Amino acid sequence: MTPHPHGSVLLADDHGLVRHGLQLLLGEVLPQLRVHLAGSLAETVQTLQGAGRFDLVLLDLTLSDVHGLVGLRRLREDFPYVPVVILSAQDDRDTVLAALDAGAMGFISKAASPAELRDALTGVLVERRIHLPRSVSGGLAAPPAPGGRELATLAALGLTERQIEVLGYVVQGLRNKEIARLLERSEVVVKKHITAALQALGAPNRTKLLVLLSQKGYRVPSVLPAPH
Repeated sequence: MTPHPHGSVLLADDHGLVRHGLQLLLGEVLPQLRVHLAGSLAETVQTLQGAGRFDLVLLDLTLSDVHGLVGLRRLREDFPYVPVVILSAQDDRDTVLAALDAGAMGFISKAASPAELRDALTGVLVERRIHLPRSVSGGLAAPPAPGGRELATLAALGLTERQIEVLGYVVQGLRNKEIARLLERSEVVVKKHITAALQALGAPNRTKLLVLLSQKGYRVPSVLPAPH
């Protein structure tokens, strides 16, 4: 049985009723989570800068001071080691794929049931899986393997240990420059590793690669700590 997730989540939504309602709901379905609230991108940034370590940001695409993917891109740029999952009513395929391309680790529809929300956050926080709505995941209600497949099994496709490590960072939403900084390698080297992973998995681009890994239930080994 998969354990319930622990840790701190920052929920950013500009509608007070929705924000507090989701906080109450999360308290019921995932009581061991500590849920903090923000109503704007500015408040989200301020909280991330000063309120300690967060395991996840749940981000609405429309906040009082920003719209669309601008807020997501800002968070990925300023806080690359804090995973971001989008929580939005705008869950069409193009929007979801654009969010993945901008660095989101997953996307939860606001039309999801409480059980779906619980399972999605458990998948992201405990099993380290990318979560996508059914509009993109092909209607899969659950990953093919309980608990998710380990990325290390991709060695069977000819990927090296380093290429699999880089792939894990990609799943967590890190861009090439952050991965290069972690590995102390050039972005050119990182891009070569990602290209090898794309070719091995038959994915035409980075976004389709993330969708494929989500559909097959692959999980990331661990959460990246922010560098000191």
